[in-house]
Amino acid sequence: MDYNNTASYPEFDNKEHQSMSDALWQLPSNYGDNKIILMVRDPWTMFTYWETRNDVEENLREEINRKGKVVSKSVLRVYEINGEDVKTVMCFELRDWVSDWYIHVTEPGISSFVEIGLLCEDGDFFILAKSNIVCTPANKMSDIIDEKWMCSEDLYYKMFARSGGLSSMGSSAEIVEVVKRRLKEWRLPIGLSSGEMFGSSSLFISRKKND
Repeated sequence: MDYNNTASYPEFDNKEHQSMSDALWQLPSNYGDNKIILMVRDPWTMFTYWETRNDVEENLREEINRKGKVVSKSVLRVYEINGEDVKTVMCFELRDWVSDWYIHVTEPGISSFVEIGLLCEDGDFFILAKSNIVCTPANKMSDIIDEKWMCSEDLYYKMFARSGGLSSMGSSAEIVEVVKRRLKEWRLPIGLSSGEMFGSSSLFISRKKND
């Protein structure tokens, strides 16, 4: 083969290669599942998406017809869980092959789940799929103090000093006052009094001056 002669190489069809590449990486429109997933976006918003199989819906419609009922519409129902109490808080009509939905909750910190199904004219609801349970987070800092993640005093002082917290203060009295204020902003660890914390902070400042 003459490697200097480009005519001896087979012609490369870039368009065909691109078409094969696009087909290879294209996501399918469905996966043949019958399920609904619920996710939390923020304290006030949840997001759900679903896929339902035609055969499952057809079987459900046949069951409804056998009971002499008439399907009114497809709906998405939102439930809130409060201990043993479960109640429906929202219901959305689904149209035009929609397959996902953003849900704005009434308040944060609520456990919820959703169901997709068929609503009959008499108000009976038949489930196509039920989601997982999620809990939206609070919209404020937690009142719970977790000792496992609590920072030690020595580590706090090191971070405070390295951040430049001591460099801009002249007297030790000013340093004591700042450290006291910072420690008050923290919640006191269990079993440690404010006197112990402030006493150790004065000892730290004394050591800092001697260094």
